Amino acid sequence: MFSINGKLFKTLTKAGDFIILGVLMWVFSIPVVTLGASVTAAFYVGLKLVRDEEGYVFKDFWKSFKANFKQGLIIGIIIAALGFFVYEDIRICIYWAEGGNTLANIAMYAFIGIALVLVAVTIYVFPLLAKFDNTVGQTLKNSLVLCMHHFGQTFVMLLSTCVLTFVTIKFFTAAIITVPLAIYINSYILSRVFKLYIKETPEDTEE
Repeated sequence: MFSINGKLFKTLTKAGDFIILGVLMWVFSIPVVTLGASVTAAFYVGLKLVRDEEGYVFKDFWKSFKANFKQGLIIGIIIAALGFFVYEDIRICIYWAEGGNTLANIAMYAFIGIALVLVAVTIYVFPLLAKFDNTVGQTLKNSLVLCMHHFGQTFVMLLSTCVLTFVTIKFFTAAIITVPLAIYINSYILSRVFKLYIKETPEDTEE
């Protein structure tokens, strides 16, 4: 049980790798504009860790960060712009709804729904960028299709991400646990979703 090849040791090692990964994501996101590339790199490594693929956390993170910097930056800007637009619409609708405007009340719930879809797309988009080579437009389109097609998995990831984000905002020091946990949960689920769209090579079949 306590041997270097034991289950407990491997579990603790993997937990440590995800904590390191969470710290790297935070550090590389400090300039803000690098957030997209940083999250992409975190999921590049996270998807490898949940599949028990050997590698080095920092080396793999840096490799993905450099390779996906441009597309991560563009997608990050697009997501941020859409998020700001939806947030402002919700805020305006809440203001009008307080005055008894029924239409504003309906619009508010509609924009909240759009916000949830945007968060769901965001959950998929950076892992997709990390895993597959595609254009920015195709990556965004695939994210929307997948989050709708795999509704059950999307709901679980959406719920866990929202809960862990709330805990992080409420207790910032909890980020050392909540961020790695969010990466792990989403990487675990997404690795199984992505597996459905990856054709096995002859070598994989033989193994």
